[in-house]
Amino acid sequence: MLEFLRRNQVLLSSGVFLTLSVLLLVLNRGGVRRFDPLGFAFLEILHPLQLVTTQVTGAFGGVWGRYVGLVGAEKENRELRERLRLLDSQHQHDTEVELENQRLARLLAFQADVPSQVVTARVIGKDASGIFQSFVLDRGEREGIAAGMAVVCADGVVGRIAQVSPHGSRVLLLSDHNSGVDALVQRTRARGLVEGSLNRSCSMKYIKRGDEVEVDDVVVTSGLDAIFPKGILIGRVSAVTRKDFGLFQVADVVPAVDFSKLEEVLVLTSPPLQVNEGIDALARARATPTPEPPTPTPTPAVTPTPTPRHRATPPPRPTPRP
Repeated sequence: MLEFLRRNQVLLSSGVFLTLSVLLLVLNRGGVRRFDPLGFAFLEILHPLQLVTTQVTGAFGGVWGRYVGLVGAEKENRELRERLRLLDSQHQHDTEVELENQRLARLLAFQADVPSQVVTARVIGKDASGIFQSFVLDRGEREGIAAGMAVVCADGVVGRIAQVSPHGSRVLLLSDHNSGVDALVQRTRARGLVEGSLNRSCSMKYIKRGDEVEVDDVVVTSGLDAIFPKGILIGRVSAVTRKDFGLFQVADVVPAVDFSKLEEVLVLTSPPLQVNEGIDALARARATPTPEPPTPTPTPAVTPTPTPRHRATPPPRPTPRP
């Protein structure tokens, strides 16, 4: 038997495989579900692996999507911040231009009230030592500025030129302890000298004891110190000190100019006497009412008189001869 199987093993193997093939064809011919033991085994083995792979791929895809979204959001956030910075810078620039225009307009209006040759200068530096109260301007001798000239702004007195170079100058402020301005109390015309002090405040000294000075009185320049024209605002009285003895009283004065915010100034280059004469002439012109032009009287309409017609004179009759 074994010898028979050994001699016919090829034929028998072929017959077995053929029989199995026919059997599988018969079993799968009428049903939808195919009978595939090998495929069924592979499906059961690979199902957990495919499930794990799908979950890992989905999780990784979600993480990657969130990462890409975060990168895009960060980029958009940077772009929005840059646009906001540019808009804020533009708005700030427009605000600065508007404020500068307002300051220059006030300077022009102030110049109209003070008839003097002026040089407009910009503050480019301040004294860093703290010993002196001074500013550095960007105009100098080339523009006609000289030591001792008055420096003002739209708010009032700033100081005087203490040092000058071809391209720059130094202003000694009103609040410096070395400054001094001859002044008047505008309400009572009480006269004194406004000086600075080491604590950056101002006081009006040498006011006669009998002169009337009160808190909130306005202090202006007198025009008698050959530096400042008269009538320019200095500040307001904040306190009055009158001792029981002595010939004078002292008034504390708050300057009208905020020196910490000063950016542009006017240097008066005309002689103070000439400026005072111009101020007086301007005051007289404003006080004198301008006469109104006379109202023209309406002329009545003239009706033309008709010219009378003269009858023609008949020629004389000839005298008959006798």
